[in-house]
Amino acid sequence: MFNRAIKAACALALVCSAVSPAWVLAAEAVSSYPSRPIRYILPNAPGSSADVIARIVTRALGDALGQQVIVDSRPGAGGMLGVDMIAKATPDGYTIGRGNSPGLAIAPHVYRKKLLYDPINDFIPVSLTDKGQSLLAVHPSVPATSVRELIDLLKAKPEKLAMASPGVGSAGHLSGMLFATMVGVRPLHVPYKSAGHSVMSVVANESQWTFTPIGATLPHVHAGRLRPLAVSDVKRSSQLPDIPTAAEAGVPGYQSTGWGGIVLPRGAPSAIVAKLNKAIVTALNRPDVRQQIMANGSEAAPSTPEEFKRFIQEEYDRIGKLVSVAKLTLD
Repeated sequence: MFNRAIKAACALALVCSAVSPAWVLAAEAVSSYPSRPIRYILPNAPGSSADVIARIVTRALGDALGQQVIVDSRPGAGGMLGVDMIAKATPDGYTIGRGNSPGLAIAPHVYRKKLLYDPINDFIPVSLTDKGQSLLAVHPSVPATSVRELIDLLKAKPEKLAMASPGVGSAGHLSGMLFATMVGVRPLHVPYKSAGHSVMSVVANESQWTFTPIGATLPHVHAGRLRPLAVSDVKRSSQLPDIPTAAEAGVPGYQSTGWGGIVLPRGAPSAIVAKLNKAIVTALNRPDVRQQIMANGSEAAPSTPEEFKRFIQEEYDRIGKLVSVAKLTLD
């Protein structure tokens, strides 16, 4: 009996010695996280409003974590390419990324057959980082100084006024198509590679109107190269307080906003999620960071992981209804 007990104890010790180092290493990896630079996948083009905000956020996040956070721009396929890369990354906390409205809330409804990831279940939301409005703007040569005048022009000669967007399936595309559907017109849509490209097309009068993130338009609005007509949210923008909302300007019920946050691939340790969330909140509560984000047409919006998870689900459901109303599908 005693010998059997000794043998059992030795066997248990062997098993523990075989498995405990892995557990110890895992625990040490989490406790020392981050011990090397972090890759941040951005599903947007360099120079876009999202790119500018991402670099503001990642610099501050790197300060909070004590490690560099390197932005890796992976635009393409309406934002799906970069988002899919986040979903398929190793869930060790060293690959994070921007989860945003095009990738998590719009693409799932307009690219049903092409989506390679589950927007709800393949990611761990860490924190919302920013929210922003889009601006309805026209080239100064367009004879419309109000939303109502633009609607009349679009109804009279839709083929003469091209709508530029940052790409098929982008937030700007959805904003423009929703507007067109609600006012009863079929726009001539011209997709570009990014918000920067679409804005410049209107500045150059290659296209005549666009809905695009405010940050991409502000320099051109202030220089008189674009005429602002309305903002896309239910409240006015602090950057352009004299510009009405689309609802105020004659399209009751119109709302379309953009947002972004940081997500991890499914399976990332909860301790790493908590560390990242704490660092993100610290970074976004810095007055200089909040001011920089606001200067680019958005507002800092830190949250808990649970709040961000609920927000993504709510936006997924809300945009699904809008896409259905607009009959926008790209299968």
